[in-house]
Amino acid sequence: MSELDRLLSRVPVGATARADLAARLRGADRHYHGEAHILLLWRRHLAFGTGLALRGPPWETLIACAIAYHDAIHDPRRHDNEAASAQLWRDARPDLPARDVAWVAGTIMATADHLATRREAGMEDAAWAARLWLLDLDLTPIGEEPATFIANAALLRREFAHLPEAEWEAGRIGFLRRLDAASRLFRTDALGKAFQGPARRNIALELGTGG
Repeated sequence: MSELDRLLSRVPVGATARADLAARLRGADRHYHGEAHILLLWRRHLAFGTGLALRGPPWETLIACAIAYHDAIHDPRRHDNEAASAQLWRDARPDLPARDVAWVAGTIMATADHLATRREAGMEDAAWAARLWLLDLDLTPIGEEPATFIANAALLRREFAHLPEAEWEAGRIGFLRRLDAASRLFRTDALGKAFQGPARRNIALELGTGG
């Protein structure tokens, strides 16, 4: 069994839905948002979540679901990938309580804008902490070593090959400037300690503001 298959075995959906998801993530057009990205996030959850309540039930299962499905649909030409991925998750009819299905769907939707997400009214502390953890995991690639960060940018450019260079650069630089202006990129201590400094370094180098 492959590493991706082991991860997906934790996701309580039927065999057909699981196979469909695996095929999507292994698509030839998934230069960045594919199997490798999903597995990186899962490995980092396991490595950095040691000792946290997030490594126990039910959160380990729910985080596995959110990681697996958060980029289930990724079409660079559309602007509703997160909503479409959340709907694909719901349509898979996961064998979970309704509130857990809703948490995963809401967390997938939150990845549309990691920095803008806000706590929902009545949201329990554990649910909010788990959502922030997933969002931080998804941002950790910004804190890679510089060579990997640059390689990831090249992979993303391949996914957005339909965009003219000027439009691609404008979008990329705008995104980095927004990150640069944020007072805090990571809102969980374990991931912030490991990735905040390198992420700031990479952003500064790309924007030409590094020393």
